[in-house]
Amino acid sequence: MASIIQVIVLVFTYSLAEGMISHKSVTLHCNSDDGSTENVRNRLRTRDDASDKQTIWLHKGEELNIGFSLPKDAVVDVKDVRYSNDGGQDRIKLTLDDEELGDFLTHPGYGWGNAWNLFWSSGPIGEMVPVDSGQHMLSLKVDEADDYGVEIDYIRFEVYGSTVQELQQEHFICKHHQ
Repeated sequence: MASIIQVIVLVFTYSLAEGMISHKSVTLHCNSDDGSTENVRNRLRTRDDASDKQTIWLHKGEELNIGFSLPKDAVVDVKDVRYSNDGGQDRIKLTLDDEELGDFLTHPGYGWGNAWNLFWSSGPIGEMVPVDSGQHMLSLKVDEADDYGVEIDYIRFEVYGSTVQELQQEHFICKHHQ
C-alpha cells in the first residue's frame, strides 16, 4: 500500500533578474507513520532531537526513493540532508532521475549508541538542476557505511518554477529499497 509522505512546505515569492518566479522549499520526512510506505515504517527509529521525532535507519546499499510530479518545467536545488550517525564515516549519494547530484560524507560519531540523537547537516548538494514537467525521482543512497549505517531525519530541497505553489503533500511518495 503506497501512502503519501509528510511534507512541511513554505511558499513565498522569489525575485530573480528575469522577474518574479515562484519558489517552494520542501522538507521531506520519509518517516511519518501515515506518510510513508510500509517498508519505510519498518525502519523507523525514535529520536528525541529529530525534527519529526523519528528517523529512518539505512545501511550500505539501501536507498530512499522520493517520487514527485511537477506541473510545469522547474529548477530543483537540494539544500540539506539532516542525519545522525553513531559509528564511522558513511558516504551518501543523491541522484535526480538517475543523474548524480552529488554526495557527502557523514560526520563520524562514536557514542556507544548515544550519538544517534546528535544531528548533522550535509549542506547544499550539487548544483541547481533544470527539470521538465512530469514525474521525477529524487534518490538518497548509502554508498558506503559501517555496520551501524546512518539515520536520515529529513531531506530539504527547493523548487523554482512558475506554478510550484500548486505542489501539495500528495505529490510526494517515499519508498525504501534494500
